[in-house]
Amino acid sequence: MTIWMALPAAAVCVSVFYYAAATVAAIRFAKRTTFPLPPIPKVPPRVAVLKPLHGSSNSLAANLVSFLEIAYPRIDFYFGVHNYEDPAAEVPVALRQRYQYANITLVVGEEPDCSNRKIAKLIKMADRSEKAEIFVLSDADVSVERDYLKRIVGELTSDEKIGIVTCAYRARPGGSFASRLEALYVNTDFLPQILLAEMIEPMHYALGATIAIKRKVLEAAGGFRAVKNMLADDFYLGNFTNAQGYEIKLSDSIVTLTCEEKSFAEFWHHQLRWARTYRTVRPISIATILMHGPFWALMLVALSRGSAAAFAALVLVLAARLAMSAAIVSRVLKMPEMLSQLWMVPFKDLIMTGVWFASLFSNKVMWAGRQFKVIRGGAMREV
Repeated sequence: MTIWMALPAAAVCVSVFYYAAATVAAIRFAKRTTFPLPPIPKVPPRVAVLKPLHGSSNSLAANLVSFLEIAYPRIDFYFGVHNYEDPAAEVPVALRQRYQYANITLVVGEEPDCSNRKIAKLIKMADRSEKAEIFVLSDADVSVERDYLKRIVGELTSDEKIGIVTCAYRARPGGSFASRLEALYVNTDFLPQILLAEMIEPMHYALGATIAIKRKVLEAAGGFRAVKNMLADDFYLGNFTNAQGYEIKLSDSIVTLTCEEKSFAEFWHHQLRWARTYRTVRPISIATILMHGPFWALMLVALSRGSAAAFAALVLVLAARLAMSAAIVSRVLKMPEMLSQLWMVPFKDLIMTGVWFASLFSNKVMWAGRQFKVIRGGAMREV
């Protein structure tokens, strides 16, 4: 074997090992999702659900309704928009008529001098929620089950050492080809990495789909203003909390996000932003290229000029990759309808290899129609 074949051969071995380990992590996590709800304090802490909004979508109303129908006794809802011209402002206003007993507040405006406009809205909303003992943040494309808040509050209050509870998430495609690629990435790339990492090391970061944080912990970490210029605000909010001696727990519940990318270009730019974000906050994430099994197996076939051993390695990689994806989609995410789309996974993997290489050539990202340059320390500056 030549030195040129040694690297792809080693990467194929790493990939197969990763697929097997991630499958084990996924099955272990699947058992946790069946655990009964943890108890909440006799006097439930007051919770402020903070939802920064930007623009409308086909799923926005349904996503917000899932939060308004949460079964929890002491809860206030804050929806933040940049201004009244934002079409997202109409949705919570319209829902007030249907949910008259819900404490709904529309917060208009942003904290000035924030590169991260999501955080700029969160600062304004948090300032309005003076009575909250726990803040729960989630993105606009997230929907939840009725017992979601009881579970994460029970997990958060179960131990004084726990400062944040965060949630893994599944993704449902919106119908377009790009949205199916995005959903497959979340379900078969992002999720297994999170579950495997959580199995082998304590969490040092949070996930934006849900961050439940105690007020005193948020204040100890510097508040939302501490991450007002950070691109990966969820990562750093968890990281700063962890630095104060608090633990971060991955909840036993899973939330759902709806992917609504309309074009391949939109999918590409979204993934490119994520890839450059990961490279900035965790430089070791560059090593994830070794887990791009289909890419390395095809390279091995090419370099060996189609040898039988290389084709056998390709078949092994594809079988392990699809087996891991099927286990996660069916056993963890409970999404049998996604099984018919798993044939796209190897092709999506090759696209993600292209994203990985493209991410190396610049520190610029596109976010909500604005271009930023990521600078040292994870901060971003608009270009």
